[in-house]
Amino acid sequence: MSVLDALWEDRDVRFDLSSQQMKTRPGEVLIDCLDSIEDTKGNNGDRGRLLVTNLRILWHSLALSRVNVSVGYNCILNITTRTANSKLRGQTEALYILTKCNSTRFEFIFTNLVPGSPRLFTSVMAVHRAYETSKMYRDFKLRSALIQNKQLRLLPQEHVYDKINGVWNLSSDQGNLGTFFITNVRIVWHANMNDSFNVSIPYLQILIGGRARWLKPVIPALWEAEA
Repeated sequence: MSVLDALWEDRDVRFDLSSQQMKTRPGEVLIDCLDSIEDTKGNNGDRGRLLVTNLRILWHSLALSRVNVSVGYNCILNITTRTANSKLRGQTEALYILTKCNSTRFEFIFTNLVPGSPRLFTSVMAVHRAYETSKMYRDFKLRSALIQNKQLRLLPQEHVYDKINGVWNLSSDQGNLGTFFITNVRIVWHANMNDSFNVSIPYLQILIGGRARWLKPVIPALWEAEA
């Protein structure tokens, strides 16, 4: 199994997981745990537990733990609150989560069986919003607003370890001369003549993509994916 296959928790929707897959992986943090949550669409009438981590939402039945689901935040398209019909609570406000994994769409409806508690909505929405606003720490970016006045625009808690001038990008026939930043989060290159011609590569992407070849004094064919 490759490292990419191992890092699935935030990028997949899975059902009926093993007990090992339900456990948090290294780097995954449990943020909230809510009892008395019903999977109203998939297991209406079944009381369960909802776990909110920094990578995904997990639900499992309290009666039968192998009845479960894992929803990675990267798969979520939309989160709303609407009225649903619960076998355990009747007509009540519920959390609707629309997801897409590969080419398949899934809709989940979770209902808090504790009357008057907004915790289900606030926890899931707040953590998902934090995940969405932190993608620069994880995702490969091309031609983004990375540079301001020839300096790297730092992310929160990001620090520059080294700045290297005279690094060529040889993806075109003539090449482009630029500047290379090494931080505690990522590596960044931009062309000296055009700041918007740039790339940001978090270390996580280098690891999961097997792209260690990019870390060379002269980086060959870095932007072939643009073609």
